[in-house]
Amino acid sequence: FDFGDESGDIVDGLELSAYFVEQSMFRHFANPKHRLLLATAKKGVGKSALIQWLAHRLSTDHKDAIIVKCRGADLTRAQFGLTATLETPNEYIRDWMVRLCTLANRRLAQRINVAFTDDRIALIEAAELDGYKSRNLVGCLADRLAMLMSFGEPKKIGVKDQHEMLKRAQTGAVQVWFLIDDLDATFQSTEKELLNLSTFFSACRYLVSDLKGVNFRVTMRTDVWPIIRRYDEALDKLEQYVQSISWSADDFRQLLAKRIDVELPEGATRPRHKYAHDQDFELQLINKVFVERMQWGSSADDDQSNEAPTRQVYSHKIIYTLSYGRPRWAVQLCKAAQRDALRLRNERIGRNNIDNVWGDYGSKRIDDLVSEHKHQCKEINELISSFRGASRLMTRSELLSLINNKVMTHLHPTIDGKKATSPVEVAHFLFRIGFLQARSQDEGGYEHYGFDQMPDFLASRTDDDFKVQWEIHPCYRQALD
Repeated sequence: FDFGDESGDIVDGLELSAYFVEQSMFRHFANPKHRLLLATAKKGVGKSALIQWLAHRLSTDHKDAIIVKCRGADLTRAQFGLTATLETPNEYIRDWMVRLCTLANRRLAQRINVAFTDDRIALIEAAELDGYKSRNLVGCLADRLAMLMSFGEPKKIGVKDQHEMLKRAQTGAVQVWFLIDDLDATFQSTEKELLNLSTFFSACRYLVSDLKGVNFRVTMRTDVWPIIRRYDEALDKLEQYVQSISWSADDFRQLLAKRIDVELPEGATRPRHKYAHDQDFELQLINKVFVERMQWGSSADDDQSNEAPTRQVYSHKIIYTLSYGRPRWAVQLCKAAQRDALRLRNERIGRNNIDNVWGDYGSKRIDDLVSEHKHQCKEINELISSFRGASRLMTRSELLSLINNKVMTHLHPTIDGKKATSPVEVAHFLFRIGFLQARSQDEGGYEHYGFDQMPDFLASRTDDDFKVQWEIHPCYRQALD
């Protein structure tokens, strides 16, 4: 038995679709009526899987579409041989438009089996963009390629066989889908990068407004969007197109059930192609691999599930909490617990198996956090280690006191290129990257808040942030004692 691949961008689209959980938000991303959409999420939540699923879905539903699937790293100026210095926002916007249209041009050339000896000949000229307005992008690029082929000496031409496709392009039936994953892969909150990233979205809006048949689907980290949004007031027009990827405990129940369903032998469950979202059936599937319920909510655990202390809760809720709502981490935790269950010859994965791997699993989560944000703060490992042995739940004053005593007395970390001068700056960074979460509690219960929900928390030395408490997420706790 295997829980499947951890990385959605590596799995074949057809295989991924067999166990992909289609949240209602995801269906919007496959709808051409929505021409520009941005998905924000933390690492491991499913941004790359969404892009991979979209590519497969679009290629199935829109066979004539030009699908340009790439990562943010593929859009750097060096990839296009662009060297001119950019200064004003308009120059940045124009430069982005050139790069995006060039990507579509190259993809169209591949579609019609044209390979130029010099790839730079496919670069769109900035002046040409004005002539594209109110026309279909593919139609414009098809005209341009036909002109380039008259003097470009292509290696292989199969345009004649694709004549019908070109005709459809001219009539505006062919659409271009830009699927851009991890746009902000190495983002640092510097003036230059803020300008570069914010103008990308302005370029997308202009292309969608000026050209027909252009659609953008972009993913970026949750903590970056609020920073970009505040930097450029023009992005208030983009706010309506931003959707955050999040997973509920119910979503995780479906995710685990689908992965188990796919891996079980044929005939062990109902036919997979008739799979329907059914809570009882999903629990039956999960119970084939996990014990039905596990103890949760003691002082050493987290009670995010809103269950009473030491109450027995469904296994998928434990997986949901310890994986921080991230599918990739959930699969890693399941595999580690499975190995321990096999070692002990348990029939099913139980709480003892999770306890046995929790420490090592937490260390990997810390490693992930460090690798994801080290480019923003090279001292991040020391910052996290300073919480070793600390209380899992702290008041604001306790949190700032800990940082002052264990960090600021001997270390002045550099965060996004600037030296941190106060404990609150360090605390805000740890909140922004998800190491800390805010907890608000009253007679009716409590709620947890992340940076995407409350970006102003820990942003001021004097504000008490509504007297919330600060909690180290449970996935890191065992590794930090």
